[in-house]
Amino acid sequence: MRWATLLLRIPDNWMTQLLSDHDVHIRVFGCVPYESRGGRGLMRISSDENLDILLDDVRRRREVLRASFSRVSERAVVGEVVIDRCAACMALKQSDCFMVSSRSSIRGWLEWTVAAESNGTISDLVDLLKRYGCEAQLTRISSSSGGCGLTPRQEEILQFAYSNGYFEYPRRIRLRDLSLIFDVSSSTMSEILRAGQRRVFSEYFGIPQG
Repeated sequence: MRWATLLLRIPDNWMTQLLSDHDVHIRVFGCVPYESRGGRGLMRISSDENLDILLDDVRRRREVLRASFSRVSERAVVGEVVIDRCAACMALKQSDCFMVSSRSSIRGWLEWTVAAESNGTISDLVDLLKRYGCEAQLTRISSSSGGCGLTPRQEEILQFAYSNGYFEYPRRIRLRDLSLIFDVSSSTMSEILRAGQRRVFSEYFGIPQG
């Protein structure tokens, strides 16, 4: 299995516009095609700006059919957005790649992590994205996820927990919030975090796991 990181700007898309106009962070946890040209995604949006105003802007976008959110903290919401057209969704639908995760990067770009059987399959996805009018840059490709032996699930959760202050003191996000965001029980989330940390420490200190 090959893993790749892409930088992406999607034309006429609410995420591209929101990232360009505001200081906001978006993390997409799952995205599936919707009807023939659209997409449906579960995501987390966080910002120090007024979230109610930002979410109203999202709902007013012409391509947005439905947008529903629930607050997980003062600065963050989790919710579903359904759009009737998405160039990136159409390209992904026609490819043999799997989108592992997506998050906001700088200046309106999204960072996609994708997995595929071969380098050629990933190159085909980049070509499809460009054909549909997206700006796409392949920034990394490897034979592993680059996560110190982490599973994709462990890597995604550890990265999310770290970037949102779970390992800080005092914590900026709670175990319960992580459980709600990733739709697992608190005990399962705790075990995923512990197992992920064991793998990272084992790799760093060169100590095999028992």
